[in-house]
Amino acid sequence: MLHQLLIYLFYFVLAVLALTTVVVVIRTILYQRSHGTVQKVDGVPVDEMQVAEHLAAAIRCKTVPLDDKGTPDPEAFTKLHRMLEDTYPLVHKQLRREVVNGYSLVYIWKGGIPELEPVMVMGHQDVVSAGDVTEWTYPPFDGCIENGFVWGRGTLDIKNQLIAIMEAAEALLQQGYRPDRTIVFGMGHDEETGGTGGSKLIGRMLADKGIHLAGIVDEGGGISAGLASGVRGPVALIGVSEKGYLTVEFKVHGTPGHSSTPPPQTAIGILAKALARLEAHPMPIHVRRMRSLYLGIGKAAPIYLQVAFSNVWLFGAILKRWLEASPEMNGSTRTTTALTIVRGGLEDNTVPPDASATVNFRLLPGDTIADVLWHAKKVINDDRVKATPIEGKFNEALPVSSSKNAAYRGLSRAIQQVFGAYPVAPFTMLGGTDCMHFVPVCDNIYRFTSLEMDESFRGLEHGIDERIPITGMAKMVKFYAQLMQVWGTREMA
Repeated sequence: MLHQLLIYLFYFVLAVLALTTVVVVIRTILYQRSHGTVQKVDGVPVDEMQVAEHLAAAIRCKTVPLDDKGTPDPEAFTKLHRMLEDTYPLVHKQLRREVVNGYSLVYIWKGGIPELEPVMVMGHQDVVSAGDVTEWTYPPFDGCIENGFVWGRGTLDIKNQLIAIMEAAEALLQQGYRPDRTIVFGMGHDEETGGTGGSKLIGRMLADKGIHLAGIVDEGGGISAGLASGVRGPVALIGVSEKGYLTVEFKVHGTPGHSSTPPPQTAIGILAKALARLEAHPMPIHVRRMRSLYLGIGKAAPIYLQVAFSNVWLFGAILKRWLEASPEMNGSTRTTTALTIVRGGLEDNTVPPDASATVNFRLLPGDTIADVLWHAKKVINDDRVKATPIEGKFNEALPVSSSKNAAYRGLSRAIQQVFGAYPVAPFTMLGGTDCMHFVPVCDNIYRFTSLEMDESFRGLEHGIDERIPITGMAKMVKFYAQLMQVWGTREMA
């Protein structure tokens, strides 16, 4: 009898293993399914050096905020607006321009079928300060064109996009193109300081006019190798959401006194224990959030990742450990906790009455501010530690836009038509953009900077020697012209 049971058990285990293998294989094959091929196009003709000169002219307009509130320098913006008018006469003749709050610009290219929802492409006018200008190879606001690059603050973030949009529109107008769908250009003036005086008011203006957009493209992901862990070749990543932002002050009021007779627990000690617990117990990781990214990458990913992500039910624990090992992947799959500022004590022989710390959380879509505060309270488990969100330093994660609709397909198609057969995949932006101000008027918000980048670009956006290849700038023009022609149709795809 025992012998028979062992035989049955053996066959049962064998059947389970066989069934599991079949399921894994089938799911992997479905995961590998072809996403189709897109024919590359020549696009609009582009004079590379002329475009470089136009970007350089925009860089010479020093649109750096006068303070941390984003107060604009009127002279710099007047200079930039005049440059745009002089450089793009057809745009300013055939499109309607509206100035919002004195500095932000909105251009409306009226489509031939007014009942279609408009689309919008975006690029902000302001840039961050250049820091110590003596560290730059070329002065940051001279707009130098040297060694195949345009150099200067804003060449990557994000006057390249601003100029590429205008160049593309001017080129299409020269060809007599008119879209079926109205195309809007949104160009805020204070994105680097939150966009509350620019894009927020543009979004409100659209809402007041009853305009709902069919799609938005703003700055965001790009084309580069190393963007997706485990994938060697370049991929094009489209941001379909942005993480939320929450900065919290944790404060402890303790017993002050002389260091020769300290209390059993000082304010610093209580706070230190709380911070250690916060860091040791982060918010949970969500492995399935990466499935859509690796599904988009498809066959370009190694076979072991294809098998793992198509069968998260089986390999979830392994994937979790793998994702946690990479700061970028870890940040893409959970709400992160970063201890950034600690204060407490002024003298070495005095026990301070108070200790405080500032902690920054970046919220994964699906987690709310209330979730994070509840998690922190539960993990710390000490009523002596008071948590207070800092005013003006919090916003919820943005909604996740679909990667299965016409707007996304059209954007993906335009990318491959211009840049070639790179895999295109959705991801969640770890940083923030002006897109948050358009959530009430658009469901399909995407973030993509149309530039092929390598490791040499890392950190240049706000760093020293910011620059863009002349050839890369020319391709950005071709991309926006192609996107306008794709999104400008009734179908958008």
